[in-house]
Amino acid sequence: MDFLKPAFESGRIDFEGQNLASTLSTLLIACAGGVALAVGFALQRLDVCFYAYALCIVAAYAVVLPPWPFFRRHPLVWLPRKGRVYASTASSSSAQSRRTLVEDVSDDDSC
Repeated sequence: MDFLKPAFESGRIDFEGQNLASTLSTLLIACAGGVALAVGFALQRLDVCFYAYALCIVAAYAVVLPPWPFFRRHPLVWLPRKGRVYASTASSSSAQSRRTLVEDVSDDDSC
């Protein structure tokens, strides 16, 4: 099972992978209902229908829940981190100094 370890190391999927997982789970669960209904109708047994549906749901979860490599095809490119400057301000009511976060704001006006 060591050959599967690199595939699951990061444990994260990208946004396109999340959309694919959502679509895939919806389709698999809908198909599971159809398969279970067909099996139950063919055998004329309701319990077999429920067991077939449960088995198909477990199979769908095995496809959708692990972070498979095809869910990580579009990695995010993050912006570089901006520097942060902390300014020390003294409160008039207490002798303790408080640290205030001053964001490094760039000159561009784009929002």
